[in-house]
This record gives sequence, C-alpha cells and structure tokens, in this order.
Amino acid sequence: MTQATLKPNLFIIGAMKSGTTSLHEYLDTHPEIAMSEEKEPGYFVEELGLPKGEDWYRSRWAQRGEFRYVGESSTHYTKLPVFQGVPERLFRFNPEARLIYIMRNPFDRTVSHYWHALRDEYHGGELRPLLKAVQEDPGYLAFSDYAMQLEPYFERFGRGAIATLTFEALIEDPQREVDRIYRWLGLAPHPIGEESAKVHNQKPNDMTAVAGAGVLNRIQYSSTWHRISPHVPAWMKNLAKRQAYRPVVERDVEKDIPRLRDAIAELQRRQIDSLTRLLGRDFPEWRADAEDRSGAKACAVSEET
Repeated sequence: MTQATLKPNLFIIGAMKSGTTSLHEYLDTHPEIAMSEEKEPGYFVEELGLPKGEDWYRSRWAQRGEFRYVGESSTHYTKLPVFQGVPERLFRFNPEARLIYIMRNPFDRTVSHYWHALRDEYHGGELRPLLKAVQEDPGYLAFSDYAMQLEPYFERFGRGAIATLTFEALIEDPQREVDRIYRWLGLAPHPIGEESAKVHNQKPNDMTAVAGAGVLNRIQYSSTWHRISPHVPAWMKNLAKRQAYRPVVERDVEKDIPRLRDAIAELQRRQIDSLTRLLGRDFPEWRADAEDRSGAKACAVSEET
C-alpha cells in the first residue's frame, strides 16, 4: 500500500486509559505497519473528526512506502453511549478492517479515567469529587463496560476481525503480546525495542486541576481570549493562571476510593461476567483484585492512555 492509495485498515478502538498509546507505538515499530502520526484523530465520531472530511483524515499519515497495514488509535470509538454510530461508519469505510481492543481492570480504568478528567484543562476539568463524579457521569462506568462496547463491532465485523488483550498482560510482557498481535495480522515477529517498551502517560507526581467553578479556565480556552491574549500583560496572565488552577491533594481523592469500590463492585462484577460470556474467557486477576486490593493501592496505579 502506497501513500497514494492509503486507506486505513487497522484500528485500535480503545479502551480509554488502558494502554492504547503504548500499543500504538509498539505497532508502529513494525516495518509493515504505518500508524498515524496523530493519535486519537477520532474521524468516525460525528462530533469530532467526521466534519473535517476524508482528505483531512488520510493526511494523518506522513509515512511513505509499502505497508500491509495502515492504522490509527482512537479511544473515542468505544465510548457508548456518549458517541453513537461509530461501528457502522467504520464498517462502511472499510468492512475488511482489523480492530484491536485493549482492556484494563475495570475499577483501575475508572479511577484512572477520573485522574485524567481532573487535569483535563482543555475540556474544563473534572470539578466534582471522585465518588460524586462517577455517580453522576455515566461515562465513567460505561467506558469500563467492555462487553457493551464490543458487541456492536462483533455484530458488524465478526469475531475473527477483532483481537482483544489486557493492559495487565501488555505491561507484564509487551513483546509477547505484540508478537501475538503480529501473528494474528499475518506478520512476522518484530522487536519493539527497549525504548518503545516504556510505559506511557503515567500520572504525574504533581497535578493541578481547575479551581472553583472553572470560569477562568473557560475564558482561557475561549475564542475571545485567543483574540485579546496578545494584548494582555504577562503579569496579568500569570495572576489569572494562579487563580484558575489549584494543586490536587491526592489524599482527598484517596479517601473516596474505598467508598467508590463498595458502591460499584456489584455493577462491575456483572460487567466482567458479561465480558466473560462474550469472549469465552475469564479474568480471574480482575476478580481477585476487586476482592483483595485496598482502595489506596488502587489509587496508585499508573495512568495510561
């Protein structure tokens, strides 16, 4: 496949905060795979990339040469019920595509999702405490309902076109898991290299979050601010930034984690049961973790995109 006939045929479709950045970079090391330079183009999401057009989408790949697979990674593709219609659009675009779905311990993914939202200044930041946020925003738990997210893809592409793996297995032995994906794709094994094998997007030690009701944050990312910003003195910008953001006190989040685990344990057990029935395999490491790990330890897991 050359640059002139570029048509993506390999998609990492999620899940959010489950290792998609690492997997994207691992696959890009293979000489027969060209992954997009921009991760998360979200082209098949009506509210995100679709209005930009197919020419824009195909320009996400700068590589030139012959490739068997041209791929991208967008966790937005498995964010039901927030984003609808993605499997249908992707199937119409390329019904022969191969899809990869990486999953993570549902509780760890939910907590990591919260950390991500807490410092997501561009989208206004998460202003609620952990327990309240998960109770009020259905996305936190829905994005961990892996069976629900996968079923529409199975219906359209068939099981043989979709590979699944876990974040935990990828972290334990990246080369083994990536070689398994290569075999599934009909490719020869290829070393990912020590540098590529590093974990990406870990939660930073010092985090800031949006302060107050987020008014100053919304101003910062508004079109009005972009117009007037060049005329605002530096001292005033620095003062506004100090007022707009606050340091995150991790212990304030940690104290909510045991309560959150109790509140959602039964729901997430049912989600794992549904996934087990769908895939025909169990996830004993997730079940044991839900029973044995303390909330404080769950909070300390690395944050991975």
